[in-house]
Amino acid sequence: MNPINYFKSGAWKSTMKVVGRKVIETRPEIMLIAGGVSLLFGTVYACMKTPEAKEVIDATNDAIKAQERLDEVCEGTEKKELTKAEKAEKGKRYLGIYIKAGLKIGRIYAVPALLWSAGALSIFGAHKELRVRNTRLLANSVAIQQLFNEYRGRVQDAVGKETEEKIYLGAQEGMVQVIEKDPVTGQEKIVEKKADVFINQPGSIYARNFNELTCDAFDVRSYADYFLDSRIENIRKDIEVGVAKFYSGAEILRQLGFREEYINEDLIEAGISRKGPKLEVTRLEGYEKIWDVEKNSFVYKPCLRLDFNFYPLKGMI
Repeated sequence: MNPINYFKSGAWKSTMKVVGRKVIETRPEIMLIAGGVSLLFGTVYACMKTPEAKEVIDATNDAIKAQERLDEVCEGTEKKELTKAEKAEKGKRYLGIYIKAGLKIGRIYAVPALLWSAGALSIFGAHKELRVRNTRLLANSVAIQQLFNEYRGRVQDAVGKETEEKIYLGAQEGMVQVIEKDPVTGQEKIVEKKADVFINQPGSIYARNFNELTCDAFDVRSYADYFLDSRIENIRKDIEVGVAKFYSGAEILRQLGFREEYINEDLIEAGISRKGPKLEVTRLEGYEKIWDVEKNSFVYKPCLRLDFNFYPLKGMI
């Protein structure tokens, strides 16, 4: 578009509104950067002015020594007690020297002081706005979660808790062919049976599949009956007694045996804390279709899908 036509059409007003809105949204980040730059330049400028300040300090020391020698000459060799008026007059002379030196130092470091003050105020203001923003985001997150829980409750009333839970966790009932070992002969055989298969993205972004691929020494029975329950209880106790103020989702998954390469970055800033709800874990056993390298084909392997009640940790720790 021709620049002249652009301004005549008034489209620039919309552009300026968008830019202004973006600036307001990123104002805390801009203030943090500006504050840091101001402190940096103030420090660099102060370092550049250090030689001038040293000259003033040296000149002040020389003036004090000269005044001391002059006082010794005036008072003579005999140590006599000075009157109050003489003491006051002597103090004024030294005070005048210090005041002159302070004014000179103040003029030298005036610009760095202004830069430091502006930088500190900018950083403090940015932190204040970020706290307000995080509090607002946390309140919105809690409100949204409450509305979603109410929605899930209505769905449970309509289709039943078990069915709704399967839908939420992305499970679908179907026929699967799994390899099982005969308990007597130890031979492997293919068995076809009806089971829950995890094929959909779960409703919760914090749900994870625990299986042979994603976990160390995975076994559905040990995870469900002993290992999982004991580890979850230990995590809850750590938070309750103050061993830890919070646990990120990534830390909790590590304690449950989840392999590091399958832990996403979104679980670093979300988890549980002493200020928030206690750790709750929803579990559902089923099967997941996994590529078997040895068999060179897809096979259905036992899987335990766990859903956690993680929440953003910002403003909670």
